[in-house]
Amino acid sequence: MTPVKPTAGRRLWSTTAARDAACAPCCAGCRHRAGDRHALEQSLPGLAVFGSGFGASVADSRLCRLHDQLVSPGDVCAQFEPIASR
Repeated sequence: MTPVKPTAGRRLWSTTAARDAACAPCCAGCRHRAGDRHALEQSLPGLAVFGSGFGASVADSRLCRLHDQLVSPGDVCAQFEPIASR
């Protein structure tokens, strides 16, 4: 079997799909996501005592102020509201 060479149309679709995926509404761009890691410690007192408040177990997860739960940057929900531009 010989490999198929990508066509210009295929590359353009891939670029468009990648852009759309990167710009899709997700928790990373939502105004309800507390972007500050310290907000997580304030919401869960004592978390840093266990060494997890700022470690790999939390990673890029942040607190969703709307749902009061941890969310990853790629998570999504129906209540997405984009961060207001300054």
